[in-house]
Amino acid sequence: MHLLPRLVVLLTLFLGACSSTRDEDKLLDATLDQYAAAVRWGSIEDALGFLAPEAPRPSAFEIERLKQLQIAGYREQPPVQLSPTEVEQVAQIDFVNRHTQEGKSTIERFRWRFDAEAQRWWLVSGIAKLQAR
Repeated sequence: MHLLPRLVVLLTLFLGACSSTRDEDKLLDATLDQYAAAVRWGSIEDALGFLAPEAPRPSAFEIERLKQLQIAGYREQPPVQLSPTEVEQVAQIDFVNRHTQEGKSTIERFRWRFDAEAQRWWLVSGIAKLQAR
């Protein structure tokens, strides 16, 4: 008889955990979509808003160099779960230098971390470098 209340409590905890995981997944999808849009539109300022406080930040010179580029394509792969609070996403970014009209392509690895307190995903790997490889 005492087993039933324990099962109810465990089931409630389990369902709550599943719900929060689904919420985190929805937040991740929305965050990745918003970051991709910021990169596609060449909005450096918007992309910087995704950076975690501890993430590497581009210098003023690097930001000006990035503003000279036009994004021609952004093709991302599905994110890969690295831990319960970290994912990595690989994206191919095609870009053109506005001054030289030279086109290049690069593969970027973006690492994201979920901040439970802030209820958001942070980009911890830094914004796209956009250097040809």
